[in-house]
Amino acid sequence: MPSALERMADAVQNAPAILQNIKTETSKQMIGYFHPVFPGEILYAAGIHPVQLYPRLDEPITLADDHLQTYLCAYVRAEWDQILKGERPYLDGAIIPRSCEAVTFLFQTWKRHNPFDFIDYVNIPWKNSANTLSFFTKELQRVKKNLESFIHGEITSSALADAIALYNQNRSLLRKACKLSTAQNPPFEPLDIFNMVMSGFVLDKKEHTRMMTALLSQIEETAVSPEPPPVRLLLSGGCVLDTRLLDIINTTGAKVVADDFNNGARSFQPIVEEGKDPMESLAKAYATVPCGFNTAIEDRFSFMADAVSQHAVDGVLFAINRNCETEKFDYPLLDRKIRERFKIPTMLIETDYLCAMGALQTRIEAFIEMIGDKDI
Repeated sequence: MPSALERMADAVQNAPAILQNIKTETSKQMIGYFHPVFPGEILYAAGIHPVQLYPRLDEPITLADDHLQTYLCAYVRAEWDQILKGERPYLDGAIIPRSCEAVTFLFQTWKRHNPFDFIDYVNIPWKNSANTLSFFTKELQRVKKNLESFIHGEITSSALADAIALYNQNRSLLRKACKLSTAQNPPFEPLDIFNMVMSGFVLDKKEHTRMMTALLSQIEETAVSPEPPPVRLLLSGGCVLDTRLLDIINTTGAKVVADDFNNGARSFQPIVEEGKDPMESLAKAYATVPCGFNTAIEDRFSFMADAVSQHAVDGVLFAINRNCETEKFDYPLLDRKIRERFKIPTMLIETDYLCAMGALQTRIEAFIEMIGDKDI
């Protein structure tokens, strides 16, 4: 029988096939959404299978360029391209958050060219105040009402409370796994953490939580390695989907011990308060997810600074998609603040969908060698 990690890796590598199998076996409706700023708990409480949307990195973009400007985020264009090619037949709908420019303007394109049974748009607050939290709560309530019309049923407070408790448990397990991975002799590689997080966007949340629980229960305390610790990196970017980047870092002997991207730590950052009004609790928690498009620079820096301090980070590698404006706007300020506060080196690399890795590998190797060489 495959191990939990092997099953998670398979779910990531073969997500469309896995999701189609889930659809066939359960007959559940499936709704996709972008970015970790929309509460999947609402969909789960509705009996819908939530799917956080990310493209496969194995084919060129062809059809999407007829609909979207080529200077937009390549990952969004690639996902839309694969939808146009009919590679997401399991989806029954989509929820598009007002987030980065590429995703925000995809709503009208999606609605016009590939209408689903359900499509909705949710405004994400760009400030964190009493007024914006009230607004976001009402916005989520509106989406909930539309979903109830779609499923011809009620999304009860009890179902929401159960979904919140399940998602909180899942996020806590992911946090625990990440904490274990930062030890001097960690039980998990960065690619393992990547697969743990990404498989949670594919598998049923109860199944994923059971797998995480079983996996962590098997981990024993490991002896401290006598070898000096490798260079410890924080990896930051909007979405880091190309695992070749993790492989390059790993071959140098360095380790990614913390991250700051949408398909990483940002996605399990919020812990939703239980025992209160579920919609208000969801709004309050998800308004704090530290994405570049909805978070003040002070709060983003606070999130990164906590990670640098807690995980004894030696350097920060910004891996930003070539056309990701939101991350590029924040980068200069975050870079300066990190250098000033922690006196550690940083480096920016530009990534892209299906990009060549040779030049990036050379720069990453030189950066890590500079950090690790005390004589330089």
